[in-house]
Amino acid sequence: MIELQHHLLFVKSVADRVFADDATAAAGLPEPEYWHSYDNVDNRLVKQLANDDLRAAWVHTGRVHKQFLKAAEAAVNLAAKGETARARIQLNEVFSLSNELTGLLVGGSIAELVSAIQTHEQLLATRYERDFLEATHMGRFTLRLSDNLIMEADDSFLDFCGYTREDLIGSTANTLLGKQALSRMTSAARNMEKTERVAIKAKHGAGHPITLDVIAYIDRDNHTELLHAFAVNVTQTETEAQQRRLLSTAVEASGQSVMITNGKQEIVYVNPAFTLITGYEPEEVLGKTPRLLQGAETSQATRVAIREALAAHKPVHVEILNYHKSGRPYWLDLSIVPVLDDEGEVTHFVAIEVDITERKKAEQEIARIAMEDHLTGLANRRAAEDRLELEWGRARRDHGEFAVAIADIDRFKLVNDQYGHHIGDQVLKHVSGVMAANLRGGDWIARWGGEEFIVCFHDLDRRGALTAAERLRKQVKAKPIALPQGDLPVTVSMGVSLYGTEHKSIEEMLAQSDALLYEAKHAGRDKVMCAGKDATRKGGVIWEGSQVQSALHEGRVLPAYQPIVDLRTGRIVAEEALARIRAKDDSLVPAINFIQAAEALHLIGAIDETISSSALARCAVSIAGPEEEAFVSHFINLSPQFLANPEAVDNLLERARGYCARCGMDNAATKPMVIEITERQSADILLLKKHLKPLTDFGFRLALDDFGSGYSSFLYLAELPVNFIKIEGWMVNRINKDKRTRQLVETLVNTAQKFKILTVAECVEDPETAQVLCDIGVDWAQGYYFARPAVE
Repeated sequence: MIELQHHLLFVKSVADRVFADDATAAAGLPEPEYWHSYDNVDNRLVKQLANDDLRAAWVHTGRVHKQFLKAAEAAVNLAAKGETARARIQLNEVFSLSNELTGLLVGGSIAELVSAIQTHEQLLATRYERDFLEATHMGRFTLRLSDNLIMEADDSFLDFCGYTREDLIGSTANTLLGKQALSRMTSAARNMEKTERVAIKAKHGAGHPITLDVIAYIDRDNHTELLHAFAVNVTQTETEAQQRRLLSTAVEASGQSVMITNGKQEIVYVNPAFTLITGYEPEEVLGKTPRLLQGAETSQATRVAIREALAAHKPVHVEILNYHKSGRPYWLDLSIVPVLDDEGEVTHFVAIEVDITERKKAEQEIARIAMEDHLTGLANRRAAEDRLELEWGRARRDHGEFAVAIADIDRFKLVNDQYGHHIGDQVLKHVSGVMAANLRGGDWIARWGGEEFIVCFHDLDRRGALTAAERLRKQVKAKPIALPQGDLPVTVSMGVSLYGTEHKSIEEMLAQSDALLYEAKHAGRDKVMCAGKDATRKGGVIWEGSQVQSALHEGRVLPAYQPIVDLRTGRIVAEEALARIRAKDDSLVPAINFIQAAEALHLIGAIDETISSSALARCAVSIAGPEEEAFVSHFINLSPQFLANPEAVDNLLERARGYCARCGMDNAATKPMVIEITERQSADILLLKKHLKPLTDFGFRLALDDFGSGYSSFLYLAELPVNFIKIEGWMVNRINKDKRTRQLVETLVNTAQKFKILTVAECVEDPETAQVLCDIGVDWAQGYYFARPAVE
């Protein structure tokens, strides 16, 4: 095209000079070679064109090009000779040929361009098809329908079907497909009206079945029908679909309610169990939020917990009170799990709900039974303790007032002994009913244990609490219980403590009430003793108890050790740790002056812990000391309050294990420590035995103190693993003066020897008594004759 433009421009310049009559000179004419330089064009380029039609078009264009050049040469030469008229005629032929040549050139160029574009598009399509098939895990294969031979298969198809090219190409379709699958695929391919996908079963190269999703068409090549198929291995998809169907069926048939919401928490699905539990049909809840199931009694804290968990895209598990369509409340065990997409965004929430209404009712009934005294119907001690903690917290928070009274039925044991336990039960129900009927609004009563009751008075000062307690006492006294034998008068004694800043805990208030009840009993019964001026007089239980509390807090409760000697050898074989309080004037207060108050105020356990800790440490030191001290036994007194406290016992054992491990005695069956208990210590011997068992199992030995002062001594010997009997001081003091006492001691010693129990005499004041005891056969002794208790 560019060369044609050059020719035309040259011819035009000559023609312009011809027409201007100034071009008669030959100057400016090209050389003859100019017109013939294109005669020998290389035809190899033409042969490289894409197709026959394009090649023929370019050959024809070449001919016209030559004709144009000859006509142009003739026109230029005529013009140069001055033959203007003939030059003009020749120019017309030049222009005609140039138009034809231009059209051929343009048309050929367009045809070549289109051909190039088609070729490029075909290459792209082939590449895109290959990429698409690989990306979609789609494979291609071809069957010859006349004999069902597999003619071709691409790599993708071979890969997911598990065959090599050598195994599959040239084999029959039976290698891959069953007759039914081949028939279905061929029928779908012959359907000219639509392209149909078919799912067929095929056989994997490893032998297991696979599922193929196939689209096929039939092509005819030289009168041969070829079936071309595109296939996708949908085995996993079909398995997943089957699993989804199974899960869907399971969800539909489940007895658990299943609810699914979208990310906006709008309900999009509920199963039949949801309708059974809630009463709502699916169309009544779809598009709504689960809040429609909640009501006035639904816990706000539970709602907040659910809302916060869902906002954080976290699962949540709660128990929640919802409401049936009818308005009936029901309880659910609710689990909600968020469903996230690949980008971590929540698409749905799945809620699994289990109706636990019956379980909740059972739990409430169990809680009621656990918190209720079965005999009187009042709250029991556990419930009372919980309510007292609430009263304490409320008074602390609101700076309020309240009083706590412990009431005890006077001489109740005599009622049981004289009339029987069934009458005793009637008395308990009668007294509890009378007192409950005469409480003010807001006050409450509970059974504290045995024949004791606890009463809480709201918003009362000392005068009001005393008046309220006296009213209850008088009402009980005024209403004897009617029995077949006649009316049985009943009275109660009460101790009343008042909330105040001097109390550190509710336990201290209860201890004060208990101590005041103790004083009311000792003051003649049928009395109310209230905290205040009279209750804190010097020498009273409350006053003495306050001294004990102060001593414990300030570390002034100390052990005093008194030796125990072998009466035959005079050698020290043991020592007893006795409690003492060092007064602020540095004097020592003996136990007889404060033990009763400590027991009444429930402080004796703290004293036992202090003394036993010191005795354990002293025992460890003696084992590591001189040989004569290594075998000394160490007696400690443990009260029922201490033994009934599992935590206190565990702490004692833990300390003992630590000392024994350091002393190398952790595996010794018998330890040097001896626990002293009194025969008056507990009315329930079996319970006492249970409390002692962890200590005796560890290797602590057991001593029965004050033997002879009660009526159940031999029952203790029968039930408990007693190693020592300590003979009561009054018997020891009278052994030289009273023959009957001496005979009693002799009998006791003989009995102990038969049981292989060692005897220890207490309160030995002189050598004559010591000798008599030795003659009788008493093993060990302690008293002022040998040594006084000493504080180190």
